[in-house]
Amino acid sequence: MDISAQPLGATDLGGYDDYAALGIGADNTADFSVTGAAVTGAAGETVTAPLTFRNDGPGWLGNLGSGDPVAVVRLTVPPGTTVTGAPADCAPRTLSGGSYPNRAGAPRYDCELPYWVLENTERSFAFGLRIDTVVPGATGEVGVHPPFGEFPHDPDGTNNTAVLAVN
Repeated sequence: MDISAQPLGATDLGGYDDYAALGIGADNTADFSVTGAAVTGAAGETVTAPLTFRNDGPGWLGNLGSGDPVAVVRLTVPPGTTVTGAPADCAPRTLSGGSYPNRAGAPRYDCELPYWVLENTERSFAFGLRIDTVVPGATGEVGVHPPFGEFPHDPDGTNNTAVLAVN
C-alpha cells in the first residue's frame, strides 16, 4: 500500500502520521539461558565474575511496541563478598527488589537487556567482587527473568538460573 500518494487537489498537512502498523501473532520460541562463574581468591582480594546471557533461539524476541526490555539478568550476591564494580546497565537493588542507594555493595543487581535480542545473541556482564570473608561453598544466584509476568516463549526453563560460586 502506498501511503504517500496524495489525492488530487489535497495537501498533506503533516507527514508525521503517514504510516500504518499491523500486528501479526505467531508462535515463536527463544530459549533464554544464563551461565554463572566459579571464582577463587583470598580474603581482601577482588576478582572478576563474568556472567553471561544467551538467546539459544531458534527465534528472536522483541518488545517492539512497548520498548520494554525483553529480560532482566539478576545477580544475587554470594555471602562473604561485596560488589565493587557493576556494569553501567545493572541497577543495584535490595534483596526484595527495592532501590539501593549506592552503586557498589548492593545485595542484588538487575541488568536490563535491550528491547530485542536476536537468536544467538550473547551478552556478558563482568562484576568486580571483593572477597571480604572466605565462606567455604559460598554461592550466589544468576537468573534471567521477564521484566513483567512470565516467559511464554521459553521452552526450557531449566537453564534460566546458574550459580556464581566463590572459593
